[in-house]
Amino acid sequence: MGLPMALNLCRAGHEVLVCSSNRTSEQKVIDAGGTKVADFKEMASSSDVIITIVPADKEIVEVYLSEDGIINNAKDGLICIDMTTAKGSTKQMIANEIDKKAINIKFADAPVSGGVPGAEAGTLTIMVGCDKDLFDNITDVLSAMGKKLIHTGEVGSASNIKMLNQMLGAANTAIVCEVLNISRKLGIDDNIMYDVIKDSSGSSFVFNSYMPTRHIPHDYTASFKLALMNKDVGIFKETADELKGFTPISNLVSQVYQAMVNRGHGEKDFNCIYEWFSENQK
Repeated sequence: MGLPMALNLCRAGHEVLVCSSNRTSEQKVIDAGGTKVADFKEMASSSDVIITIVPADKEIVEVYLSEDGIINNAKDGLICIDMTTAKGSTKQMIANEIDKKAINIKFADAPVSGGVPGAEAGTLTIMVGCDKDLFDNITDVLSAMGKKLIHTGEVGSASNIKMLNQMLGAANTAIVCEVLNISRKLGIDDNIMYDVIKDSSGSSFVFNSYMPTRHIPHDYTASFKLALMNKDVGIFKETADELKGFTPISNLVSQVYQAMVNRGHGEKDFNCIYEWFSENQK
């Protein structure tokens, strides 16, 4: 996700500094006009705006709160935008740490939806949790990466909404896979089943998007990895447990994703959970 987003910032004319553990991606940003910096310490001391998108909560904490991280080395007036899919409480904790230090750093919680295709096209939906003045101040930067910008409220609110979206997407995918498996057992042609349901009450964004591109051609080459969706489902489950929520359906969905990760399919596209239904419903 980070690479096409950074490239779009370059195309929009922004001066882009890059620091990534992925050297191939880093070089592509440099080739597009970006400038390499050694680490986040250097970036924090020389940038006006820092955008982070890392694997998960652990990495967010390390990037922002470590001794050589952003907060301890930020220049006055720095704006930080974290676009990682993570727990809202983690984003709130980072904002709280900034407030405790009484330093002039602003922090926005800004996860995205739209996947790699949306990142490449610059059409992402970007949810933004921060104060309204900051939101208004960063719309120009965000507009280089996304088409729809939504101010969701305070820091953490955007990540909480992204978490809800991911759980709905994961659950919708699971029921599509389960129904498709039964359809095939009945001998129904995939294309006929798709043609009927795509315009019927059982239709959904997930069904219409992934039946023709993933399930009918049996193509589970990763666009959004199973391991990442499993992580996102885990965020929902952990948050729901903290709230003592009643979540029997999402718990079942979580077990399916975890089972496929345990079997070594984490690098495949998350739609590969169809194989779990196919192999376990003889």
